[in-house]
Amino acid sequence: MIERKDKILKNVNLKDHKGLEIGALDRPIVKANQGNIKYADHLSTSDLVAKYKDDKNVDTAKIVDVDFILEGNSLAKSIGRENKFNYVIASHVIEHVPDVIGWLKDISEILYDGGILSLAIPDKRFTFDYLRTPTTCGDLIEAHMQNISRPSPKQVFDFFSNAVSLDTGLRWSGRLNESKLTKQHSIKFASKMAKKAFQNEEYTDVHCTVFTPQTFFQLIEMMLELELVNLRVIDFHDTSENELEFFVTFEKVFIGANKDLSKHEMLSSVPNIKMDTWEQKQQIRFLDLEKTVGLLTEQNKQLFSEKDALNDQLSMSNSNLLVSNAKLEEITHKFENKTRQLEQTYQSTSWRITKPIRNLKIIIIKLLRRHPDK
Repeated sequence: MIERKDKILKNVNLKDHKGLEIGALDRPIVKANQGNIKYADHLSTSDLVAKYKDDKNVDTAKIVDVDFILEGNSLAKSIGRENKFNYVIASHVIEHVPDVIGWLKDISEILYDGGILSLAIPDKRFTFDYLRTPTTCGDLIEAHMQNISRPSPKQVFDFFSNAVSLDTGLRWSGRLNESKLTKQHSIKFASKMAKKAFQNEEYTDVHCTVFTPQTFFQLIEMMLELELVNLRVIDFHDTSENELEFFVTFEKVFIGANKDLSKHEMLSSVPNIKMDTWEQKQQIRFLDLEKTVGLLTEQNKQLFSEKDALNDQLSMSNSNLLVSNAKLEEITHKFENKTRQLEQTYQSTSWRITKPIRNLKIIIIKLLRRHPDK
């Protein structure tokens, strides 16, 4: 299994190349002592420390020294187009960008031809963005045409009104109960934050966009088709089981005289995902379930067959029992008749009158047995 860091740095030359990491915060992919690396973030180091001082998920003592402060400005403007890099790394950053098309254009501007852009992107199906609708081409085009540099009221409202507490493991196992998902914020709070974003009172850091691997590459195809970016996909790692992110690596393409050839090359590089890891997992689960149902059905048929056989035996036994009961009743009836006849005989006058004769007969029989020769 490929380690997370190796997926991000697979196509990066740390030793000889100059790099830029965006949004490293306290967990840089490339540390300052590992290569010629610069850091960019939306706030200065001191401001980031202040912002995350109460966040238990951020170790403020390990926040990197920010070299380029974005503060709502475009990447190219903040860094300067004269600054060129061999690679750019952004882990869980692109979803925070209000204008993705403009952002990718900026990165192309600060990359040398053949330079690398390596992204780690949350898969919305396994995060608190679970309920949100994947970002559409129209969403990206609108944000780019409006040249927005801050999250729009719509992006802010969608984020806060849909964020839920979600267990990634349960989602992967197929045991997630959607009816029990808990929203993290009230609709009123979402509206309040959207109003703040509209009034530009402060920069509201949210997930402006949400993706799955399939929808992400659909958006990349749209951008390439409209010739908005000049990047080709050179590596892709789908969302692994029980994980919540996928990885995409781009290379900046030099657009030569033959633009159509370059465009075809870039479009051909986009993965055609017919069935991603999640769908494969679900198919396997479905086939296993189907197999189990088939086995249980056969076992059920066998049990019904055995039940029918036992019912037949029971019916036969009941028939035999009925016959035996009938015979028993007949014998009992005959016995009772004989008994009544005997009782009637014993009680009759003739039986009493002949009693002396029967007694004499008994005496004679006894005498004859004693003297058999007489």
